[in-house]
Amino acid sequence: MAQPTTRNYYKILGITQKTSKADIKKRYRELARKYHPDTNAGSKTAEDKFKIVAEAYEVLSDAKKRKEYDRQQSYQKRAPRRPTGQPNWNSPPGGFGKGPRDSQKGYEEPFAQEPEPVDPDMPTSGFDLQFMVDVPLPVAALGGTIPYSYEKYVRCEECEGTGAQASDECSECQGKQLIVRPVTLDVKIPPGVADNYTLAFIKEGGEGRNGGPPGDLFLRVCIQPHPKFKRIKNDIIHEVTISSRLAEEGGPLEVETLNATTIIQVEEETLVGEELRVPGEGSAISWGKKRGDLIIKFNIEED
Repeated sequence: MAQPTTRNYYKILGITQKTSKADIKKRYRELARKYHPDTNAGSKTAEDKFKIVAEAYEVLSDAKKRKEYDRQQSYQKRAPRRPTGQPNWNSPPGGFGKGPRDSQKGYEEPFAQEPEPVDPDMPTSGFDLQFMVDVPLPVAALGGTIPYSYEKYVRCEECEGTGAQASDECSECQGKQLIVRPVTLDVKIPPGVADNYTLAFIKEGGEGRNGGPPGDLFLRVCIQPHPKFKRIKNDIIHEVTISSRLAEEGGPLEVETLNATTIIQVEEETLVGEELRVPGEGSAISWGKKRGDLIIKFNIEED
C-alpha cells in the first residue's frame, strides 16, 4: 500500500480487527453481490461502493498489506492534530484535547474525513476518543481517583437508537441513532504515573451504531504544577523557609508532605540552600508501594 489512507477498511466491511480471514472473505462476498454493477445497472453510487469494498478487501485479505495498513492507522491515531471546532458526524468528539469543562483545545480525530459505511444497516464500532486530563501532583505521585467529564456519542433515548419514530425520522438525533451527551467517569490514576502517560479505558468511547461495539477512551496525563512541591523523577522537592535562629541553633520543625505532615530535625548552622532528605516520602516508584524521598531545601529569613 503505497500511500496512507483515511478510510477505515474495517468499518467499510463491517468487521473488526479480530475478524478471521474466512469471515472477512464471507463479508466481502456479501457486499460485493449487493453492490456489483451487474445487479445495479446504471447506478454510479453502487459502482463506487463496489470499488471501495473491493479496495478494502484487497488490503485486509493480504497479511502483509493488512499489517502495513494497521501500522499506518495506529500511527495516525497517535499523531496530534490541529484544533477543530464542534464535533460533527464525520468528526467525533475527542483527539487529545481537554473535555468540555477544560480550557485547552482538542485535536481532530484521525478519521475525521472517513466516509460513511457502504451499508447503513451494518453494525459499526464507535469512535475512539482522546483527551488530556489534568492530574494534581499529589494524586499523580501517590495515586487516586478523580472525576473526569467529557462528551461522547450515546444511543438516542427518544428513538432507542433506531433513528426513527413511527414512520418518521427521529427529531432528536435526525436519524443518526446517536447523540452527543456529557458523561462523567471516575478515573483511577496509578501511583507514580508519569507526565504525558496515556491511560486507556476500554469501551468508554463513543457508542457504535446498529449494535456495534463502543470505542475506547484514551486520557493523556497532564500533571499540574503544585504551589509547594516539585517532582524530579521519584523525589519530591519542598522549599521551606526557617528563621535565622532555628538555622543557627537547630531543632525540630514540622513540614508538609504530599499527604500529611512530619517532624524533621534541623541541624545547627544550617545554610541557605542546604538540603535534608526524608526517605520514603516522595513519589511512588513504578506504580508500586515503594516511594522516593522528600527533599527539604532550606531558605532562611533575613533578620
